[in-house]
Amino acid sequence: MMNKTLLSLAIVIGLVGCNSSSSDNDDTFDLRILHINDHHSKLDATGPVALTLGGVKTEVEIGGFPRLVTKFNELQNDSTLRLHAGDAITGTMFYSLFREELPDALMMNQVCFDAFALGNHEFDDGNEQLAHFIETLKNGEDACGTEVLAANIEVPSTNPIYGIYDPYKVFDVAGQQVGVIGIDISSKTQASSSPSADTEFFDEVETSQRYIDILKEQGVDKIVLLTHYMYSNDIAMAKQLTDVDVIVGGDSHSLLADSELHTEIGFGTTDGEYPTVVQNADGNDVCIVQAWENALVLGELNVSFNEQGNVTQCSGTPHLLLGDEFINPSEDSEGVHTDEELDAINQYIASKNELSSVEKDTVTAEKLAFYSDQVDEKMKEIIGYSVALLCNERTPGSNHSSGALCVEGSEEREFMNQHGSIMANVVSEAFVDMSIRSDIAIQNSGGVRTTIAEGDVSVGHAFNVLPFSNYLVNLDMTGQEIVNTIEDAIDNVVVNDSSGAFPAAANLRFDVDMNAEKGQRITDVQARRKLEDGTFGEWHDIELTEIYVVVTNDFIAAGGDRYDSFVPVYEDDSRREDTGLLYTDSLINYIKKLEDNGETLDRPDVSEMSVQSFIALN
Repeated sequence: MMNKTLLSLAIVIGLVGCNSSSSDNDDTFDLRILHINDHHSKLDATGPVALTLGGVKTEVEIGGFPRLVTKFNELQNDSTLRLHAGDAITGTMFYSLFREELPDALMMNQVCFDAFALGNHEFDDGNEQLAHFIETLKNGEDACGTEVLAANIEVPSTNPIYGIYDPYKVFDVAGQQVGVIGIDISSKTQASSSPSADTEFFDEVETSQRYIDILKEQGVDKIVLLTHYMYSNDIAMAKQLTDVDVIVGGDSHSLLADSELHTEIGFGTTDGEYPTVVQNADGNDVCIVQAWENALVLGELNVSFNEQGNVTQCSGTPHLLLGDEFINPSEDSEGVHTDEELDAINQYIASKNELSSVEKDTVTAEKLAFYSDQVDEKMKEIIGYSVALLCNERTPGSNHSSGALCVEGSEEREFMNQHGSIMANVVSEAFVDMSIRSDIAIQNSGGVRTTIAEGDVSVGHAFNVLPFSNYLVNLDMTGQEIVNTIEDAIDNVVVNDSSGAFPAAANLRFDVDMNAEKGQRITDVQARRKLEDGTFGEWHDIELTEIYVVVTNDFIAAGGDRYDSFVPVYEDDSRREDTGLLYTDSLINYIKKLEDNGETLDRPDVSEMSVQSFIALN
């Protein structure tokens, strides 16, 4: 029998990697956990973001690792664990352009996490690349002893990640033993990422209880699950387990915070309270937390334990990390706030525990700038070639300026007048290829901003086509819901003259009559499914009662551009999968994949276009 990671049940008791301290044992114990999750290679700040602070409309940067490091260090005390709940990599140019150097690992080592749980996106590029990431995190520049945890993942000794992660670790925190168990979301990792075939995944709840019991047998009575398993799953799991005290989670990108505050500032939609407290199977409290996404929030959880190791109290703050430079968005202000406005902004921030104006850590900022400067330079990198002029359009025949290279009377313009945007169809093909589980892709034409000319294609070209920071989501939809969604989008074009709502798609095709009534504008709807080997099945009349997996961007998935029929599916956690794939990055990786396979970008055949025939509005 092969040796496997899970067969080693010996507890390794070590000092907390970056925060070790010791004290005499007391009857009670106060633990502080500082945590993030799902930063998805978003290492720099977001924004400037439009906010309303103290009644003043302003714009300010939010988050980024240089600010995270400052806040982690500010909140550190002698009884602290620093935890990351997974999905560190994939999602921005900091990963896609630096798979060898891995600035994610460097930035994580500036924080100096005690433990990091593997998430599904850690497996996006396979186990060999994951092994490289773990080795860089643990042994690369500024490495500080971060433990990598995954209790419900098992690999044989021949696998690249064998022996470089553990199911759990026991940390000495101020003289107290705290067990931390890592849990990954198994089905999602297997279905939507690329773990090697010899990677086995086990049930999250059963595995958690198994290792809790092992820790209890060894006398460890303060137990933290570090999970990448979704907020709703964490809640359900906590109620089934005995002896669990804390769950620090990720995967669902849940903002747990004061809903009134976020409504007031106009940024973020909350999913629950921070912390969320439920009772485990013993009837004891479990503190559940998550810290949103993209290095925007640092979670601070404070937990008190009694002498039996049960939670007696938990409280905390999700710190939204604001910059300290505020921009006046008014047209006549030249970006400058009055002294009175700045006073109102700063007084408001000071009155809210959840808001912090945070200076960037200088060392971290300098290390990140080394890569940021290269990202700017690498925008010039050639990643592929196009053998055709990939014209862009919104509604067929509208002659939108984004397709200006495709002049009236040209073959490309005539093609678009009948079949819609060539570029939007190529983007849709990229999405359905990159999102492993999807059958169909749907994209709003307004999200595709320009044409790609014949010739070399650079990273910058891809960014010009898709300049926004949207993410891809997979939605499990019936054929009827898909038809309804396309009808919604076209209705927005007809009723509201919103040309950018016009849909493009891959593996979905139909005829359009803009003059028909809503519900009858598209006919002869056909679809294809993705086969297990990644190829596609035969075209068939869409099956209205059957389920298809649709990949789309999170803007229209949430109802943007009046894609209304997406909304109930998107809001149903059981039918939505947040892939974590940045849609610009997905287009870049698709073009690179073609290049690696000796292929080029080209205009799709008519049979591959979503619009097969088009009757314009009279």
